[in-house]
Amino acid sequence: MRANIARDSLSDYNDHMSRSSAAVHKLVGARELKTRLGKYLSAVRGGTTLTITDRGVPVARLAPLSTQDRGIDAVLGELEAEGILSRGSGEVIGDGAPAKTIGEPIERTIARDRDERV
Repeated sequence: MRANIARDSLSDYNDHMSRSSAAVHKLVGARELKTRLGKYLSAVRGGTTLTITDRGVPVARLAPLSTQDRGIDAVLGELEAEGILSRGSGEVIGDGAPAKTIGEPIERTIARDRDERV
């Protein structure tokens, strides 16, 4: 089912990024985004928000991270709240020594596996 999107709001192959730079929000097809990723990333850095479509159906949004306005702690806090990352306590885990392994070295296991395939 195609989204009801006006034709003039879509980017065409021949006129990519030719629309007014004052636009804050643009629609772009997945193939077009893949083809011209560098130009679209520049637009996002400039403040443009992109809605990525797949066969005319919106599937994702690409928006600038405004770390200058909010600060890095605010951005990290937002990502943490969304469950994308978790911040450590800053404490060192263990004494820093390599973990001791049980059994044969991995090199032997890999070599034996390769020998069995031949």
